Amino acid sequence: MAVINSLNKISRVLENLAGDAMAYDRSNTIPQLAEKDFFEHKLFKSQSRKLLDYVKESQDLLRQVNKLINNKSSNSIVAFQCEKLVDQCQAIKKALGSQNQRAQSYQIDKKAKAIFFEKKRQASGENEGFKGLAQKVMFSSQQLYQELSKHHDYRQRFEQKIGQLTLQLEQAQQQDKITTQHEILKLQKRLGQCNKAIYFIEQKIENYQKGKRRF
Repeated sequence: MAVINSLNKISRVLENLAGDAMAYDRSNTIPQLAEKDFFEHKLFKSQSRKLLDYVKESQDLLRQVNKLINNKSSNSIVAFQCEKLVDQCQAIKKALGSQNQRAQSYQIDKKAKAIFFEKKRQASGENEGFKGLAQKVMFSSQQLYQELSKHHDYRQRFEQKIGQLTLQLEQAQQQDKITTQHEILKLQKRLGQCNKAIYFIEQKIENYQKGKRRF
């Protein structure tokens, strides 16, 4: 009886998560290749960019657990599947919170980049240089996403390396600190260039999807 009550609660939780996931999927504006995987592969079989697909997988698992109980399967099997179901629900809840926050941060970051690059263009007269950078991006939708994915990989590597060097800087001897600081500054400059390229590629993707050509 206790297991049945727990499964009924999980069923209601999943119904609520389905509504939240559907709302998120409709409003999500992060480009597909700018997103990270939602979950560890061992937790879900699904490989989707829509959270609702993972909720549906959990609902399928819930139905399987109910069948196991009705068929009087071993308690160990039922307990294992129930534990996995709980883990899936917790993971989906966490993902919804983090993805909503990330979507907001993405939009804020995107606006901040637009303002920053426009100010820089006006101050330094680099408009032609910026256009040249944008024109290097191919018009093909597939190529645009490939470029975006590649630059996000670059950015992740730069950020990781900067983090590693920052830790080394804290522990370095005084004579080694200047060299490490110079290396961090170089990487930060390259990270800034990478962010600039990502901004233009994202703009290009949005314009491509709208059927417009700004450059």
